[in-house]
Amino acid sequence: MKRRTLFTTSWDDGHPLDLRVADLLQKHGLQGTFYVPGRVAPGGCCNPEGFAVMAGPALRRLGVEFEIGSHTLDHHSLDGLPIDAARHQIVAGKQWLEDQLGRPVAGFCYPNGHHNAAVCGLVRESGFQYGRTTEDMHDGPSADPFQMPVSLHFYPRRRVDVARNFVREERRRLGEWRWPRRLPTFLAAVTKVDFEARFRALVDRVCERGGVFHMWGHSWEIDRFNGWALLDSVLRYAAERVPAEARVSNAEIARAAAPSGQMRPVMES
Repeated sequence: MKRRTLFTTSWDDGHPLDLRVADLLQKHGLQGTFYVPGRVAPGGCCNPEGFAVMAGPALRRLGVEFEIGSHTLDHHSLDGLPIDAARHQIVAGKQWLEDQLGRPVAGFCYPNGHHNAAVCGLVRESGFQYGRTTEDMHDGPSADPFQMPVSLHFYPRRRVDVARNFVREERRRLGEWRWPRRLPTFLAAVTKVDFEARFRALVDRVCERGGVFHMWGHSWEIDRFNGWALLDSVLRYAAERVPAEARVSNAEIARAAAPSGQMRPVMES
C-alpha cells in the first residue's frame, strides 16, 4: 500500500530575508515552518558576526500564514553546553518567541542540528511537541518526534559533498546506523549533478511512492549564493507535482507520524 505523500519546508535563524522566502512559498501555494531564535549571537559556525532576527511585527505577520518554531535564545549549539545553560537557552527562547507572537509555540529546531539524548529530553520537558534535526536524506518521519529528520538542504552542493555529508551523519550516530533507511534517498540524490535535478528527483520519488519530502535552508545563505531564482524554480516544480492536501507544516509532519493521541494540540491564548 502506497504511503501518504507529504511535502514541507523549513527555514532557520529568523533572518529578515525569511519574509522573501515566505513570499515565494505563498506565490506557489506551499507551506513551511520558520525557526526563530532571539538572536544569532556572534561566533556562530555560519555567522561569526551574528545578526538580529525579525522584530515582533514582522514575526506576527509571518505567523499569520506560517508555523513559527523556536531555535533557542541565542542560537547556541546545545550539546556542548552545561545542562542548566542548555535548559536556559531552550526555555528562555520559547518564552521570548511566545511573547513576540502572543501564542504558544509547538516546534523546536536544534541549532546547527546538534543534539543528544539529554538535549532532546530538555526540549520535551520544556513543553515542545517535536524537535527538528538536520539529518538529511530521509523520505519519512522519525518514530521519535524529537528527532525529526529532513530530506535535502537548499544549497548547491557538489556530489562529493553530498556523499561526505551522508557519511558524516552516519558517524555522528555513534553506532546507531540509519543508512538502510537513508540509502535509497541518498542514491536518488547523489546520481544528479546539480541541485535542481536532485530536488526534482526526490520530489518525483515521494509523489510516486509516498513518503515525506522535507527541504530546509537559511534565507541569509540563499542571498550569499544568489539562489533566489533557483528557489523560485524548485518551488514552482513542487507546486506542479505536489497535491494541495500534501502541502503541510512541520507540525503536521510530526502529528502525522505520532501514534494516535500522542501529540497534544497546541491551544492559542
